Amino acid sequence: MQVFHSWDEAKNAHILGGAITVGNFDGVHMGHQQVLAELKGHAEAVEGTSIVVTFEPHPRAILFPKESPRRLGHVSERLQCLEKAGVDAVLLLPFNKELSTWSAEKFSQTLYETFQFKHMHVGYDFAFGHDRQGHINDLRLLGEKNGFTVSEAAAFEMLGAVVSSSRVRSAIEAADFDMARKLLGRHYSISGEVLHGDKRGREMNFPTANVDVQGLAHPPVGIYAVRASTSHKTWNGAAYLGYRPTFNGRTLLLETHVLDDSPDLYGQILTVECIQRIREDRKFTGAHDLALQIAEDCEAARKILADYPNNA
Repeated sequence: MQVFHSWDEAKNAHILGGAITVGNFDGVHMGHQQVLAELKGHAEAVEGTSIVVTFEPHPRAILFPKESPRRLGHVSERLQCLEKAGVDAVLLLPFNKELSTWSAEKFSQTLYETFQFKHMHVGYDFAFGHDRQGHINDLRLLGEKNGFTVSEAAAFEMLGAVVSSSRVRSAIEAADFDMARKLLGRHYSISGEVLHGDKRGREMNFPTANVDVQGLAHPPVGIYAVRASTSHKTWNGAAYLGYRPTFNGRTLLLETHVLDDSPDLYGQILTVECIQRIREDRKFTGAHDLALQIAEDCEAARKILADYPNNA
């Protein structure tokens, strides 16, 4: 999959005559996957490439920073999911104040001049341009002028409601991992580079791999039975998500203790799949009491994961 980071970079690649879609694709959930599958079909019909245009950061982070939603994954994970869905090329546009002022006409015309696509496929609630003033009828008028066709995906419903990024986010925030898995079409997980911490876990004989969760949707703070994996290996584990009240912490952390192993994970990308919540977060009188509780949490995680199939 080719990835471009600017209009010029995409235009210079001369990927012309394919089928295109535009969207945030936060989480690349089942609804998104339906749009992408249909996009592939349209690309095959016009004998061209399938192209996705998406944005980073999320437009709301620029336009309404106080209302910006927590993301369902890092941009690298989004690109991996798009590639897995069979997308041929992605234009990852930096979203900024300037782009937000573009009219629907300017955006759609620039899009066409860049790719000269034969077909455009959009989601059922698609809107674009300044103040989201552009809609599918505007695209159809542009298509009549430039010789491309336009189609609109139907809303994708599952378990009684439309699948959306906000619905996935709500499931995660309720620690309903089964629902999140169904809506995503894959296990819910948090991925990131393992960072150096203050080594408090190591001092208590429970070393942890720390991953930054700032800006990401996440379940309630507490202790979780998890499966943690790198590209080479998967482990059972117990993870702490919280602010470490025992040590007067202020930063939200995801700290994963690998059970029955002590791999050196610093600098590696670790994916932490939450299986089940064990308990809420709480403050302890000191490191000794906390260590005793962690031992109990690890035992609880072992029991949960022993009954959880590896391919669930």
